[in-house]
Amino acid sequence: MRSRRLTALALAAALLGPAAAVGAAAAPATAATTVRSHCTVTMSTTRPKQYSSTTARISHVGSRAKVVVKAKYKTTTNTKSTTATTAGKASVTYRISRATVGRRVPVTVTAKKGSHVWTCSTSFVPRHR
Repeated sequence: MRSRRLTALALAAALLGPAAAVGAAAAPATAATTVRSHCTVTMSTTRPKQYSSTTARISHVGSRAKVVVKAKYKTTTNTKSTTATTAGKASVTYRISRATVGRRVPVTVTAKKGSHVWTCSTSFVPRHR
């Protein structure tokens, strides 16, 4: 049994070079695993008029998680950050201004707390005022 392991290590060292032999002898590293979950995001108005506002309402994220919301317009991406409440909710308001009428604006949300990451997305479509 020991000879098989040594043979496997020797083969790995021959194929991968000297770094493989050093890594094989070292204790295995414990990698931090990221836990991914889904959150929920809704827009207060999915068809907002130009020069009005719409609010992204986020829920089902961790208590006090750091939340980043990105709205991708035709020529720019508007990024806003906030912190979720202890109930795991947050909101971010976007001013529509002169956004291209009829062009869908994807909104993505990423919330992080420790090794836990929540993601969700939605969109809105600006219309004439």
